[in-house]
Amino acid sequence: MLRSICRYLMIFALFASIPALVTAAEVSKLDESLVAVESRANNLRSQAIKQAFKEVVLKNTGTRSALSHPDVVKQLASASSLMTQYGYQELDGELFIQVNFDHKRLISLLRQAGLPVWGRQRPLTLVWLVEDVEDDKSILSDASSSTTRDAFNTQSANRGVPLVFPLMDLDDAMQVGVNDIRGQFTDNVANASLRYQSNYFIMATIEPQGAVLRYQMALYPRERADDASQLTPLISANGEVSTVEQAVTAITAAASEYYVGQYAIADSGEKLTAKVAFTDVSQMKQLVEIEKYLNQLSAIKTVSVARIEGMTVEFNVALFGNEDDLHRLMKLDPRIEVISSITADEVEYASFETMTKVEKQTQIYYWKGQ
Repeated sequence: MLRSICRYLMIFALFASIPALVTAAEVSKLDESLVAVESRANNLRSQAIKQAFKEVVLKNTGTRSALSHPDVVKQLASASSLMTQYGYQELDGELFIQVNFDHKRLISLLRQAGLPVWGRQRPLTLVWLVEDVEDDKSILSDASSSTTRDAFNTQSANRGVPLVFPLMDLDDAMQVGVNDIRGQFTDNVANASLRYQSNYFIMATIEPQGAVLRYQMALYPRERADDASQLTPLISANGEVSTVEQAVTAITAAASEYYVGQYAIADSGEKLTAKVAFTDVSQMKQLVEIEKYLNQLSAIKTVSVARIEGMTVEFNVALFGNEDDLHRLMKLDPRIEVISSITADEVEYASFETMTKVEKQTQIYYWKGQ
């Protein structure tokens, strides 16, 4: 129960910027971790700091393979050198240590290792899960306090993957039944998912099969492509495990690994640039907000204002990845609306002095603000 409470607190801190029914989520607290310890002994503190370091690496890369990278393994031996502070917390008689790390130095380590960096803006995933408890199959709801829900809370916090669950009120119950999820009948589930405004949804089951548990999952986009007659899974996974926790870990990890491929960006080593413009910028406050937003994106190295013309502001951005990476990431943010793009032939650009590659389009956005 205590672990559950702690994880709820961590998730609240991690995903505190998720408004009700809004697409995507801004994840914070990516530089800290909470680890249970038996005492305040120095050797246990050292072990906990290393465990906390692993957890923040996992949250900032989204992929467990990062933990075996030689640069990360080497830094693990002196994890405390990246630590900025730590403190103990006692909850219901159990002791925890909260460890904070230097975020800039951590990201620098990941960049130098050529690992992907997953920024704060992350997709929101709606989970439709059928669980079987003593031959009683039911859909896991937002209000559930089951062991399965606790396990999802833990994995959501560990990996920095924002998850939401259906309310399973009358509206949901009228549209989605257990057999819709077990049979992967996507139409009903996709329609019911629209009310939650998530970026993706998962259809999954965890059911006993003899002495083991069998899990299945499939990840879908919130909306089908214009030319698609039906939704097809972006990824799917299945397997046999011993515990519910292992099944939930596998389901969450599969989704996380997909998102890493879409939204976590490694340094390409090339000097790639792009131009991004925002229209209807009428106040200095908006300009400051936009520049601040662009600076925190994991796809961007540097940002500078190229020119201001009327109420349109154009930015020069130097990129870690390519321009598609940037725009895919920006599409997640509910504060932004895509307007159009224009080619280099349609507008005279300010020059990029030291850059060797210049993209040929400027994407136009509208900033909705907070």
